[in-house]
Amino acid sequence: MEEKQGFIDSIAKGFPVPIVLLAESANREPSTLEIIDGMQRLNTIVSFIENDYPVSGSYFDLNTMAVTKELLDSGAIKQKEPILDRSICVKIASYSLPVSVFEFTDDGAVDEVFRRINSGGRKLSRQELRTAGATGHFATAVRRIAAQVRGDDSYSDTLRLNDMANISITNKDLPYGIPVDTVFWVSQNILTKEQVRESRDEEVIADILAYMVLLHPPSSRSEFFDDYYGLRNDDSATKRFNEVEIAVQKRSVELIVADFIRTLDEIRFILSEANQSFGRLLFEQQPARAPRYFQVVFLAFYTLIVREGMVISNYTKLVSKMTGQASSIPVPEGGRWGGEDRHNAIQGVAGVYREAFERSHQTDPSTIHWITRIENLLSQSLTEQSLFDFKQGFHRLDNSKAFDDASFEKIMQTCAAIANNRRGCRGYVLVGVCDKNETARRVEKLFSVTPRKVFNFMITGVEHEAEMAEKNADQMFQSIVDKITQSPLSSPLKEYLARNLKPIRYFDKTIYVFEIEGQEDPSAYNGAYYDRRGSQLEKIPTERLASFMRRYLLGS
Repeated sequence: MEEKQGFIDSIAKGFPVPIVLLAESANREPSTLEIIDGMQRLNTIVSFIENDYPVSGSYFDLNTMAVTKELLDSGAIKQKEPILDRSICVKIASYSLPVSVFEFTDDGAVDEVFRRINSGGRKLSRQELRTAGATGHFATAVRRIAAQVRGDDSYSDTLRLNDMANISITNKDLPYGIPVDTVFWVSQNILTKEQVRESRDEEVIADILAYMVLLHPPSSRSEFFDDYYGLRNDDSATKRFNEVEIAVQKRSVELIVADFIRTLDEIRFILSEANQSFGRLLFEQQPARAPRYFQVVFLAFYTLIVREGMVISNYTKLVSKMTGQASSIPVPEGGRWGGEDRHNAIQGVAGVYREAFERSHQTDPSTIHWITRIENLLSQSLTEQSLFDFKQGFHRLDNSKAFDDASFEKIMQTCAAIANNRRGCRGYVLVGVCDKNETARRVEKLFSVTPRKVFNFMITGVEHEAEMAEKNADQMFQSIVDKITQSPLSSPLKEYLARNLKPIRYFDKTIYVFEIEGQEDPSAYNGAYYDRRGSQLEKIPTERLASFMRRYLLGS
C-alpha cells in the first residue's frame, strides 16, 4: 500500500515515472495490448481512480474525469470520502504516462524482451526467469499446479487487468485478493511469505514433478531446474530437458496435475483431521520453513496413493505416525540433494505410513476429496461470474424445509444460461455453497451445520438435507439425477448434466457439482432461452432472440 500511495504521489507532483512497455501482435484481430512491463503501475493508477484506496487520507474525485463521472452517475462506482482536492485530481488525470508499444509477430520475441528488461534493476528470481515464456509440457504442469495450490488460478491463461486484483496474492494491508497468510505454503509453515513471492513454491513443485515422472530419481539441484525449463544448451542439459518433456507428455499434463492435486488433497485432509499445520505436526520445534520435508512426505503419499493404488484406512494411526516425525527423516539442510538419498528417504517414510493404508476398491467420486479443485472453482468464479453459480442446497430455508422446486427450476435455467455463453464453454453450479453470509447463518440455525469459509463463500454441504429427507447418499443422488432427466431442459444438455453430475467431498461436506458445457446449438428450458450477464440470470425476450442465436452460432 505504501508503494502504491508513493507512486500516485509522484504523479501528483509531476515527477517522471518509468516507462510502461506494451506488446501488440501484428497478426491478431481484434487488436489487443499485452503488458510486458508496468502491470503493477497501471493497476495502481486505475484502482486509485476507481476509489479502491486513498492517498494522503483522501480519495480521487470521480467528477474530475468524464468517464468516471459517467460511472458515478450510473451507480457503477461510488464516491468515497474525504475527497481529494480537485486541483490535485486534475494533475493526476492529465499526467502523460510514458508508454512504448512493441509490435511483434513472433511470441518468442516478447519472451526475450521480458527477460532482458528484467536482467537489471530489481531482478526477478531465478524461477521467475525460468518460467518467462516457458511453454513446454513440464513448465505448463508446474504452472497449473502452482496456481491451483496458491489459489490464484484463473479460468483462462489470459486475464484482463480489471480482474487481476480479485486473484492477486496480497498482504494484510490490501483489502482485496487472496491474503498471503492463507496460501497453503505459508499457512502450513512450509515456505515463508517472501519465498512465495520469489516463486519458490514453483521450485518445490518442479522438484516433486521431476521425481514423479522420471524413471530414475533425479537429484535436487538448481542446475537441473534450469535444464527442465530449457535455459541451458549443452548436450547434457538438452538431454535432460527432452527426457522430462517426453516423460510428462507420455503421462499427459492433465493426468499429472490430477495425480498431484489428488495426493495433496489427502495431505490437506490429514492436516485438518490433526488440526495442525504441516510444520507443527512434523516438528517438535517448528522451523521457519520445511520444503524438503514436505517433498518427502508428499512423495511418500504419492507412492502409496497413485503408484500403489492405496487409500487411507486409519486416519488416527497416520496422524500418530506423522507427529514429530521430522527428526527421523534424513533431509540435508541446503545445497544439492542426491537422487538416491532422496529416494531412500521417501521409501522409508512410505514404509512407516503403509500400515495406515489399504488397497483401494472404490471409484465413487464422492469418496475422493476435491479440496483444491473446489477452492479453485471458487477462485475462478471471481473473474468469470457468468460461468459460475452457487446454491445453499435443494431445500427451502423455512420451517417446512421442503424440497424447493422453484429453486431447482432456477438451477436448470441457470445451467441453460451458462451453456448459452458459447459453444464448448465450461461452467459450474455448486450446490451446498453459500455466497451470502446471511444464507449460511440461516442454514446453520435451521440445520445446526457449521459452515467452512473459503474466500467470501461459506460451504454448508447437503448432508443435512439427505438426513431430513430420510435418504442415504445414493438415494439422494438418484433423486437429483431423476429430476434433471424429467425437467423440460432441452437435449443434449439435459443428458450431459445427468451424466456429469458429481457429489464430491470437501473435507466433511458434500457438494453437488453441476458441470455444464455449451452444446452444438443453444439450450432452452421449457421452450425459453436464458442468458447470464455477470451473475444475473435473464430470460431472452423475443425481440433479442435472433441476435442471441447469431451470436451463439457465429461464436462472437
